Amino acid sequence: MAIRVASAVVLAALALGATIFSPWTFLILVMAGGVIVAWEWGRLTRGNGFDGTAVVAGVSVAAIAVFVSLGRPDFALFVFTAACIAIGLTAATGRAGWSLAGLAYAALPAFALVWLRGDPALGAAAVLYLFAVAWTTDTASYAAGRLIGGPKLAPRISPKKTWSGFIIGALAPALVGYAFAVALKGTSPWRLALVSVALALACQMGDLVESWVKRRFGAKDMSQMIPGHGGLLDRIDGLLFAAILAALIALRDPANPGRGLLIW
Repeated sequence: MAIRVASAVVLAALALGATIFSPWTFLILVMAGGVIVAWEWGRLTRGNGFDGTAVVAGVSVAAIAVFVSLGRPDFALFVFTAACIAIGLTAATGRAGWSLAGLAYAALPAFALVWLRGDPALGAAAVLYLFAVAWTTDTASYAAGRLIGGPKLAPRISPKKTWSGFIIGALAPALVGYAFAVALKGTSPWRLALVSVALALACQMGDLVESWVKRRFGAKDMSQMIPGHGGLLDRIDGLLFAAILAALIALRDPANPGRGLLIW
């Protein structure tokens, strides 16, 4: 447990520091994370051998993040399309679908996160809010599952997850949204609380999807990169889905995505 807590503290410090310091440090964080996610996905779906499609995905994710940070989403879309074609043509027989899913799994959240952070006024606040929702969802789900227990949510996919953990994990982030709204001012606390619940549900979905994929390939963890946690994907599976939903919500104000997510 001590190792698990220490790893979580280090990861949180890196994420918060990179987010707050500047858009460029956050870009580096997202690029590194995207490459690792692509590698872990390829490692799981292809085994421990060399996976050329994972290399294509990793390089593409890094390029997509850079182009989004430079305000060129059109170039990012071109890279994503080219990567899809390259992976579709070179993937092993029967594995093209899994390889393309890995590209989307890494690229779409990277696009969303860098785009949100790029808002000069509320970008950092939007990303910190998203982190807070994801971390609260994970913590509340785990705590409720351990303390309350009860019926299993999806025993064939994730035997430890319970309905109590799912419900508490979905509702607890409403407090995060309310608190952020009070701190920001100029936005509706109740509406941001409801947005937080929607993002929490996306987190739960991401967690279940990753659990299903691991069970499909007979793996307990995506890798052993993070002591006490497994792989990076094991830590941020929910955040990836929440980031995509957050970006879709932020389209309310495409020129100011942070505002589009936070101001209601």
